[in-house]
Amino acid sequence: MGVNQERRRARRQQRGLLRVEEILRAAGALFAEIGYDKTTTNMIAARAGVSPGSLYQFFPNKEAIAQAYAAQAVADLHRVYDTILSPPVIALPFPAFNDTFIDALITFNLAYPGYFALSLASTISAPLAAALADLQGGVLERLEALFAALWPRGGPEERRLRGLVTYRIFLALLPLVLESQGEQQQAIVRELKAVLYRYWDETIAAQGGTAGVRPPGTVASNEER
Repeated sequence: MGVNQERRRARRQQRGLLRVEEILRAAGALFAEIGYDKTTTNMIAARAGVSPGSLYQFFPNKEAIAQAYAAQAVADLHRVYDTILSPPVIALPFPAFNDTFIDALITFNLAYPGYFALSLASTISAPLAAALADLQGGVLERLEALFAALWPRGGPEERRLRGLVTYRIFLALLPLVLESQGEQQQAIVRELKAVLYRYWDETIAAQGGTAGVRPPGTVASNEER
C-alpha cells in the first residue's frame, strides 16, 4: 500500500471514529430527553446529522448503539473511580473527600445523561439488561473498594450494604440534579453532599480524625469560632 493510500485510509478511519462519537453523543442526549423506549434510530441519525444508511454502517440497531454508549460511559466512569481511589484523594479530610467524590460523579452524569436513562428503560432486551447489570455490578465493586479504603475496620458485608445504600441515595437524587440548572442545580448538589456526609460521618469519624468536622457548605457557629 502506498503512502497516499495509507493516508486516505487513516483519514477514513478518523472520520469513522468521529461519526461514531457523534452517533453515541446524539443517542445519549435523546435517551435522556425522551427515554430509551421512545428513541428511534432515525431520531438518532437526525440528531447526529447523518443519514440512517450511514448510521447502519456502524450500528445494526438501537440496542447496539445503547450497548456501545453504556460501555463507553462505564469506561469513563472507571477512570473517574481510578481518580477517586488514588492515594492523594483518599487521604483528604472526609468533608473534602465527600465534595470531590460527589462532584466527580455529578460531572460524569452530566457528560453522559443517557446512562441513567438506560437504567429506567422498560423495553430493553434481555442481553442489554444483562449487560447493564454487569456494568452496574462493576460500579458497585468499585464502591466497595472505595469504602474499604475509607472504612478499613468495617466488615465486607457492612461495607457492601453501605455501598449499596450510598449508591441508591445518589441515584434517587440524581434526576433532580440532571433536570435542574444553574443555582438550583448547585443547591441540589449541596443537599446531596449533606445527605451523604451525614450518612457516612459517624462511621468515618469512628476511624479517627474527622469527628466534629462540619458538613460542606455550613457556617461555623459562635461557639466554634
